[in-house]
Amino acid sequence: MRETMKKYFKGDPVIWVVIVILSTISVLSVYSATGSLAYKHQGGNTSYYLFKQLFSLGIGVGIIVFIHNINFRWIARFSFVALAISVGLLLVTLFAGVNLNMASRWLTIPGIGITFQPSEMAKLALIVWVARLLAQHQKPDAPASEAFKPIISWVAIVAGLIFRENLSTALLIVAVSFAMMYVGRVPMKYLAGTGFIAIAAVVLLLLLAPKVDFLPRAATWTARVEQFFDPEKADDASSYQSVQSKIAIANGGFLGKGPGNSIQRNFIPHPYSDFIFAIIAEEYGLFGPMVVILCYIILLARIGVIIRKSNTTFPAFLALGLGLMLVSQAFVNMGVAVGIFPVTGQPLPLISLGTTSVFFTCASFGLILGVSRYNEEREKEAEGADDNDAGEQDEEG
Repeated sequence: MRETMKKYFKGDPVIWVVIVILSTISVLSVYSATGSLAYKHQGGNTSYYLFKQLFSLGIGVGIIVFIHNINFRWIARFSFVALAISVGLLLVTLFAGVNLNMASRWLTIPGIGITFQPSEMAKLALIVWVARLLAQHQKPDAPASEAFKPIISWVAIVAGLIFRENLSTALLIVAVSFAMMYVGRVPMKYLAGTGFIAIAAVVLLLLLAPKVDFLPRAATWTARVEQFFDPEKADDASSYQSVQSKIAIANGGFLGKGPGNSIQRNFIPHPYSDFIFAIIAEEYGLFGPMVVILCYIILLARIGVIIRKSNTTFPAFLALGLGLMLVSQAFVNMGVAVGIFPVTGQPLPLISLGTTSVFFTCASFGLILGVSRYNEEREKEAEGADDNDAGEQDEEG
């Protein structure tokens, strides 16, 4: 049994434990949070979304196992192809996207009727490609400054196609890309100048958004920002989600109401995705949220270990970008639930209900574990070479 586990489940064992814990929390929380949704869409079959999430997580584990056994050099070679396909799908979404949850972010796969978010694929493909480009520009004859223009161009294209329907994801993509470029030794003057322009553009966008018909969610953005900075002037509709989330957390107290006993799941919009952290806090008290937060902190720490062990630049940049995206998204989701950030549409990675989110989150975990697997195999080869050298010296002696 142990040999079989080692054969198929390689890489950092601590990250595998984190995956198991987050998946378990996901199953318990999604089953509890989808009661109202089941009565609304599935005739009261509360097991429907439980088995849907179990199926997604099961396929997700298969994705992790498959991807983390692929040589990351092949992933680097096909990164631009994946990025180009993602941009094409985002363009299709602009004109033929399916409207779900008051936003047109989904495409329907012909023939099987399954919907997915191209933005999830795009942010993963972009991070892989940025990691490859930065890795290629860490030499005196190919300085990092030369990578800035192509990277910022593609970041602008991807973020520009996403922001119309999902501003928070677009901002996360820009932030993580800038962090990768900073670590990749892109000159600070480039990053500072472009960052200032980006911030000014976002502020101007929020100010002008209500007057622009091209931005269907403009009123929602401005209402959420105004509610966050001046809650007293906000109307009941714009502050409803945030207020209900805080009530859920307060109801949970120190010990929680117990699994399946949430009350606010019947009042919070999307308690199974955007606000699932509030349901965890209500049902499991302080213990549940602390476990979730600790898992993401441990994940980030272990990714740091993986980066330090990497002897080549591409896997190091790859692990860095994916780790920052996963953990940043997690803390944005949790920050929204407790009122630290304005309301966004970010799911909690590997916990929230959602097939697309689970699959691409698992793909990210697979790539990170693939880097870890490569490091372990390289260390074993080095140890074997040292042992052979030592044996030859003994024979000569």
